Amino acid sequence: MIPWIVDWPVWQIIRVTGIVSFVCLSLGIAFGIIYSYPVWLAKSKAKLFKLHQLFNHAGIVLMLLHAVFPVISTYMPFSWTDVLLPFAAKHEPVLTGLGTLAVYGLLVILLSTDLRSAIGKKLWHLIHLLSYPIFILVAVHGFFLGSDTAMAAIRWTYIGSLILIGLLTIGRLMFLSSPGAAAKKEKRLV
Repeated sequence: MIPWIVDWPVWQIIRVTGIVSFVCLSLGIAFGIIYSYPVWLAKSKAKLFKLHQLFNHAGIVLMLLHAVFPVISTYMPFSWTDVLLPFAAKHEPVLTGLGTLAVYGLLVILLSTDLRSAIGKKLWHLIHLLSYPIFILVAVHGFFLGSDTAMAAIRWTYIGSLILIGLLTIGRLMFLSSPGAAAKKEKRLV
């Protein structure tokens, strides 16, 4: 079985899983932010939540594959230590380490979501907000370490995703600071 796996186009699999993972995670975060806008009816909100989950779960699975395949690569092999221990890789230790930290961060967010009722909504929300810095780690890892970033379409995928998440976040913050949001918050406290 090992020779069969070694004959796979491992380098291409690493590249594709990295890029598609980033796109899925970008869409997952985007749908999560859009979901939090206080304008949706329950049915639309449920669809947005499902898309949020679908893209994030797909992104995490692809990210895990992206992290495992370098171990079987013959082109540029990584050891398990290189992959699992942040900043231990011989090739680009800082950029590789950022990717490793991002994987751990996403797993913490996923686990906290599964344990949401046990840890409480406030702690869950604080952990969930780590999605923003983790997204930046993933973007920096992919943009500066990815060999495909030399292609304009890939470079603009990273830049466009950062712009999209930034604009959606600004929109969300505008909703939070609107007079209607303050009135709703007061109503919940009373």
